[in-house]
Amino acid sequence: MIRQTLTFLLPGLLLVCCDKPREADAPKDETAPAASTKRRGHIPREEAPDKPAELRQLFETALAIESAAQREKALADIAWSALEIDPNLAHEAFLKLPAGSPGKIRLIQHYAMRLAEQNPDEALAWADTLGTEQETAAAKSLIAVAIAETDPQRAANLLSESGIAGREFDVTLVQVIQRWAAQSPPDAGGWVSTFPPGPARAAAVRVIAEQWLPRDARAAFDWLGGMKDAELRKETARAMEGIILQQPKDIREAWLEHADARVRNELEEQLAPAIKDVGDNIPPPGE
Repeated sequence: MIRQTLTFLLPGLLLVCCDKPREADAPKDETAPAASTKRRGHIPREEAPDKPAELRQLFETALAIESAAQREKALADIAWSALEIDPNLAHEAFLKLPAGSPGKIRLIQHYAMRLAEQNPDEALAWADTLGTEQETAAAKSLIAVAIAETDPQRAANLLSESGIAGREFDVTLVQVIQRWAAQSPPDAGGWVSTFPPGPARAAAVRVIAEQWLPRDARAAFDWLGGMKDAELRKETARAMEGIILQQPKDIREAWLEHADARVRNELEEQLAPAIKDVGDNIPPPGE
């Protein structure tokens, strides 16, 4: 069920997500510096071996490290290094990390997305075997993103049932909605209409409007005009007005030709909050 425990979404929310986690991000995590050598020192990441046999040897050495903190760092580094060369070893390594740790969650998400790109059913079955609800939810959220291109309805259902919450849910939601709206704005809009009020719904509505207005302004305005929920209508009108304000004059006028008087009035009523939303992104008068 869609969660309401959300913080306000800044416009930058739409940009923070990429399609998949990057290995280059891993060293920023507290569990992802470098693997240990037999001399108890650390190998700089750029000098770490990249052959499966050598990584396997480092893995066995890391398991014997007495310090829990150093062992976790070494295992996380080995897992990231092995993701491209030996996914099975990467999987073996990150499963040795403490349950729910940030480093393990990031690795689980990356592995889940890679697995889902090959076989979504296998990825989901694997996610259900993970040790905690948090880890399973994290895996399923990225599986949803991976399958959203080909099966957005399934991705949406999976995200709704994943149990993920907070900003991570918001970010994943935007990615799924972007993909669904690119294929079928009406269906994406129908899903969003089931959301409870809140920042997640407002962000989702904006994503849909951004994709729909340039493609078929009439249909987008009909979507707004047909909404029964007064609060949702207001959110949608505000999002649309903000998008319209940022267009050159000729595009604004062309779009608004497809809006009836009632919809135009609702858009105008949201002018002040929409200006607040878009800030300096409004073209000068006459443009």
